[in-house]
Amino acid sequence: MTDEDNKDLIRKSIENEKMDLDAFVPAFYAKFFAACPDIRGLFPEDLAQQEEKLLASLTHIAEALDDSERLDAILKLQGEKHRKLEVSDDHFDGFINSFTGALSDTLGPDWNRETQKAWTGFLTDVAVKMNFMTRV
Repeated sequence: MTDEDNKDLIRKSIENEKMDLDAFVPAFYAKFFAACPDIRGLFPEDLAQQEEKLLASLTHIAEALDDSERLDAILKLQGEKHRKLEVSDDHFDGFINSFTGALSDTLGPDWNRETQKAWTGFLTDVAVKMNFMTRV
């Protein structure tokens, strides 16, 4: 899983004063649906409730960074839900790129190569633990 230095980078980006979740979440969905237009049909037209779910999931995952047993349980449950929806590895690639792209846009100059690498590695680990993306 993610090493301590990368966990620190992830936490710092989440706690960054420039982290505007009201801007981040819609930016993420816009990028994600542009990258994976076929997935848009899995989401309701009004994304308000979905945005809340994403924030709750991210909060739980961030809180569980130091509790791998808790994180594994969260990811197993999320993986089961996503498999039922026929989410693919390509969708996870689109998710990761859209998520890190929206973070980059939101954090601006506070985003850097190390933080990009930490988030990409972490999100890839998340996908693997959800039983998607067999490559690391």
